[in-house]
Parts: sequence; structure tokens; C-alpha cells
Amino acid sequence: MHEIKKIVRYPIKGLSGENLNKITLEKNQVLPGDRQFAFSRPHIKYDKNNPTYLKKTNFLALVKDEKLAKLDTKFFPQTRELVIKLDNEIVINEILIQEENINRVETFFQNFLNLGIDQKPQLLEGIKSENNNNLTHSFSDIPDKAVSIISLTTISEFEKKLGKKILPSRFRGNLLIDNGIPWEEFNWVGKKISVGDSVLEVFKKTQRCAATNVNPENAVRDINIPNEINTRYGHLDLGVYARVIKTGLISILDKLYIN
Repeated sequence: MHEIKKIVRYPIKGLSGENLNKITLEKNQVLPGDRQFAFSRPHIKYDKNNPTYLKKTNFLALVKDEKLAKLDTKFFPQTRELVIKLDNEIVINEILIQEENINRVETFFQNFLNLGIDQKPQLLEGIKSENNNNLTHSFSDIPDKAVSIISLTTISEFEKKLGKKILPSRFRGNLLIDNGIPWEEFNWVGKKISVGDSVLEVFKKTQRCAATNVNPENAVRDINIPNEINTRYGHLDLGVYARVIKTGLISILDKLYIN
């Protein structure tokens, strides 16, 4: 039976993920704290009072900036501390509250990515509800409030076809599941999943882009993942998106029940 092997959130879009043992999924929300922050490109206009969905190309992200994979980042939401390591050495340790601290981090990325003198990125924060900590706006890859699900069984089958190792972190999913049949998650579209105390509804497949070409271990674009999927299976998808339709706690090793 399917079970959760990993729960991962990405506090800052394009940077390292954070492994969690458990978390409460909130109805009609992304995984709490996921893509809450992002570094936008300088031309982006972001209205905090009227935020709109923006494509990933408008932000620092692996789809264009593969060098980001060289960085080992940790973000602590309670204190807003960001620690960045490069080659095991700390290069940034800043609290993202004061403007001067934020500016140092923005300048670091400008220089690290060789963005040019007038191309300093800007740190953006998603919008929280006035009543709770839910994000009314986050910097997810799709406009929907969704949780992404990746099957490790599917990745394993794809690896065998390709004859190469494929790290699951290429796909930056929130829930990594195992013990199923390869690609069967596509059959869940339109169905409900009970897991832990929560219920989700799968609503679409996840189409893959050039961000997955980047090897998370060495920041090299070494496999054209979308092309390889299309060549072997005739589509560009791997993984699915689901909406949370019942609030509830989920944990590592929780079983998934497909309804």
C-alpha cells in the first residue's frame, strides 16, 4: 500500500527543501510555509494588496538559474534566519527582517548569478490571512492552491528505462510516496486520497519543465527530463497536484487510501 516516505516544503522558491516529519494540511491551502518567499527579477511589479500569479521564470529558480543548486540553504520561519552554504562554507547568515540584511542577501544572489549591475533581485513574501497563518498568496508554480505528489515507484521505473540515476529532488514535490505501481497516480485524477487525518482531491498531472534537467548534486543540466519522458511515454508529465479538501495532520509512513 502507498505510504508517505518524505514530506518536503520549500520555504523560499528555488532554494533547498526542508524535510518534515509531520504537518497539518489546511483546507484549500498549499503545504503550510511552502514557497512563502521568492526572489523576483527586478522588472517584476508585485502589488501586496492585489497579488496575482506569476510564472516561475519571473523569479530566481532552477528553470533559468541552475547555479542555485550549488547552494545549501536553510530557512527558519520563526526567526526568519536564512543560512546559505557554498562548498560547505557559510556565505550568508542573515535575519530577513531589516532592509539592510535583506539587501545583503539580494546582492549576494545578484553577484553569485552574475545578473548585472541593474539586475538585483527583490525578496518577496507571500500574503498571509488576517485570521491565521494560511497563505492567501504563495509563489507556487501553478495558480491553484495545491500540494504536489511524486511517486518514487514511478521514478524508479523511469530510471530503469533511462539507465541513469534520477534524484527525486529534481521534481521538488511536497509528498514523496512509495509502494505503488509505476505511473498509476495518473489514474487518481478526479479521485480523493485519505491520508492521516486529511483528505485531498487529485485534480491534474504535473507537466515538467527545464528545471528538472538540473542535477541537484552538482548543478549541471545533465538529463533533458521532459524530452526523455516524452520520448518514452508520449507525454511531459510526472507527478500530480492535489487540493486539500479536509484539514488534518499527516505524518511520515502514513498510508494513502484512494477513494
